[in-house]
Amino acid sequence: MTRRKAVIFDLYGTLIDIQTDEQDPWLYGVLSQYLSYYMVRIQPEELRKAYVEEVRISLGQSLQQYPEVNVYNIFRSIMDRYGRGNYGKPAISAIAMLFRSLSRKRFGAFPGAHDAISRLSRRYRVAAVSDAQWVFTDTEMEMLGFTRFFKTRVLSSRLGYKKPDPRLFEMALKSLQVRPEDAVYVGDNPEKDLRGARAAGMKCVLFRGGNEPSVSYRPDGRFNDYSDLERLVDAILT
Repeated sequence: MTRRKAVIFDLYGTLIDIQTDEQDPWLYGVLSQYLSYYMVRIQPEELRKAYVEEVRISLGQSLQQYPEVNVYNIFRSIMDRYGRGNYGKPAISAIAMLFRSLSRKRFGAFPGAHDAISRLSRRYRVAAVSDAQWVFTDTEMEMLGFTRFFKTRVLSSRLGYKKPDPRLFEMALKSLQVRPEDAVYVGDNPEKDLRGARAAGMKCVLFRGGNEPSVSYRPDGRFNDYSDLERLVDAILT
């Protein structure tokens, strides 16, 4: 029987070209006004400080080696603290997504990414493993046309830990029913992607990845253009 093989992708910085600024004062001004319609009374600068503080508390309370926050819970805490409480999931999700949309400065799919995944998915199992916030990542994937490719999506915010923790990669492999040595991870960050994939026993290729000054091993390949990915993966997995 032919062994199942897989290509697992990072999202942000690899498939999705994005730039955000969560320190922009304008962002907190708009969000503060919006929150007032939920009877949440908080001034822009106080809101910024509250967000930073809630993130700090969340990370500090975690017992994980590589802790991750859940932005949904961050905003739920802020709304409960400054509002009247009893806010439903749709309201909190809407506020988190507004926060995200206001912070975005650049957003789109990297050229050729869709075509590369479409071709690879005909011969390999595919999945996404990413340090990402579920409250808006699922929507952003749908916006950019990636949802249809990834039935298996492992997002750090759902688990409370992030890359390079190998458990994220192992969870995807288990879902795909693929052995680590038969999978390639595609990412852009050597410290997170290369280190994490290697710890899970996987091969790894880097998209526009820089040098690995503190990583003691090299990736199995590099590429700068998605037209080169299929050939690179085939050479590694066959």
